[in-house]
Amino acid sequence: MTRFWAFGSGLALFAGAMLAQDLSFPPDVFDTRPLALDPAHFRLVLENERVQVIRVRLGPHEKSTVMEIPAHVATYVTDQHVRVHFAHSKPVERSSKAGQSVWIEREECGIENLDNKPVEWILVIPKEPE
Repeated sequence: MTRFWAFGSGLALFAGAMLAQDLSFPPDVFDTRPLALDPAHFRLVLENERVQVIRVRLGPHEKSTVMEIPAHVATYVTDQHVRVHFAHSKPVERSSKAGQSVWIEREECGIENLDNKPVEWILVIPKEPE
């Protein structure tokens, strides 16, 4: 009988300790935003209730992480020649001139700088009205 009591007490203590632990995931485990997934290349410039503005910089021959990038306006700060690695299709090469602005629909991709110099561009991501 004493063995059962000791075993039951141990089990109750173990169960209590397990319940007391915070078993939730850290908040950024499933965060798919570019700023969370690749902070080395994506830097927040401005955010308000209407837009999020992100500066992207890739050094020579650097690659970004593959991630979902919402629909946005991209304005190229430098001339660039990049390869876009899509999550579910073949890579595509893109060239852009400094000062050019384009609308890009939502993409799930990573970007590789093919130049021997850094490339930079600005993303302006509109937010959904609340």
